Amino acid sequence: MPLARLSQLWRSTSFRISLIHAALLAAAIIGAVSGGWIATRGAAEREAHDRIALEVHAVTLEIQAEGLKAAGDAVMARAERPGALEYRLVDSTGRHVAGDLTDLGPKEGWRRLDFDGSAPGLEGKDRLLILTQRLPDGARLTVGEGLGRAEALRDTLFRTLLLWGGLALALGLAAGLYLTHRALERMNALVRTVRAVADGNLAARASDARPEGDDIGQLATGVNQMLDRIDVLVAAVRRVSADVAHDLRTPLSHVRQRLDTATTAATPELRNAALQSAKDGIDRAMRMFDAMLRLAEIDAGAARARFATVDLADLTDRVADAYRAELEASGRTLLVQVAGSLVVEGDADLLTQALANLLENVLKHSRAGAAVQVRLVEKREGIRLSVEDDGPGIPPEMFEVAVRPFSRLDPARAAPGTGLGLAIAAGVARLHGGRLLLEDARPGLRVTMLLAQGLMLSQGAAFRAADGN
Repeated sequence: MPLARLSQLWRSTSFRISLIHAALLAAAIIGAVSGGWIATRGAAEREAHDRIALEVHAVTLEIQAEGLKAAGDAVMARAERPGALEYRLVDSTGRHVAGDLTDLGPKEGWRRLDFDGSAPGLEGKDRLLILTQRLPDGARLTVGEGLGRAEALRDTLFRTLLLWGGLALALGLAAGLYLTHRALERMNALVRTVRAVADGNLAARASDARPEGDDIGQLATGVNQMLDRIDVLVAAVRRVSADVAHDLRTPLSHVRQRLDTATTAATPELRNAALQSAKDGIDRAMRMFDAMLRLAEIDAGAARARFATVDLADLTDRVADAYRAELEASGRTLLVQVAGSLVVEGDADLLTQALANLLENVLKHSRAGAAVQVRLVEKREGIRLSVEDDGPGIPPEMFEVAVRPFSRLDPARAAPGTGLGLAIAAGVARLHGGRLLLEDARPGLRVTMLLAQGLMLSQGAAFRAADGN
């Protein structure tokens, strides 16, 4: 494995977690083996201790009851049994009476002795637990038991636990390495996707996205959703940039032409007219910038700090009255239906501008003689402030396009305006907890600001037509 790959593996969180688990497993195995070894050793020695003590007691009782010679015969018989203990019985003078155990000296009490396995009477034994006890008549009895079988069992258990524990540890490490390698491959694929997007390939997506999968699959799904959103936003920025460039080019070209005309004008009157026309073009560009700044302010939500109590009924009356004369001059009729009192917490200036934008759209795009209706009503979902006309309207599939900033349904973009009217109205509706709805009025178009802010009170409705009654 390359050094760089090993370095990446070591830095991996999943690999380090695997190492921690392996270390904990190794500690558990060592603890289990050590505990088993100690417990087995202690249990074997306690069992041997109890057997030896019981045997010494039994032989002592036989000597006291039947005498040394009879007890010696009994010891010889005991020594012949399978799995028998080791015995040595000597009289008070030290003469051997019975038993195959070699002379281990006169020291009394418990002892643990090690041998090389070739001592007389101890062939094949390397460790012996013995008890030497002096009897009342001066005789000395030694009884012992080899610990080799218990130690062999203990060693077998130790090796078995060590073998299987080591195998489990090795398998755990191997599984950890494999899973870490797989996780790194998936993470590297995700990193490559992000880097591709950073390099400009906005179409790159993570291939491992699984919404219901593991953590990496869910992360990849989240990254793809984020990239989809970024793709939409970048496309919108590009579209807006192109639209802004196009919309600014027209007034700036107009200004340049008028300035050129002014420099070559034959009379002061022609020069002043050209300069005034250039000023109008600059004003148009300034209005566009003002609208852009206002839209940015709305989207940022900064206007919420200015929220106050607003009577929408009064606001709607005032805005409708301001446009009534211009609408009637073009042969259009205006019908206003306003609830008696509807109050919201909001920004009066922005709400005024939003409604004015909707009426400006009617003036620019509806037919002469159209019937225009402004309605302010309370519904269960909130307050509906709508402007409707019976003109040609727009196709339903273009509703979404119409509310985009700088969008124009006129491909030549020759119609007056900035293309921000509906976008600002939509932003104002969002700022007040609602949304902008475009609906087919059959015929015509109905644009509704749905608001859901503040206290709503309804006290009847009043109607006004073109004659103001």
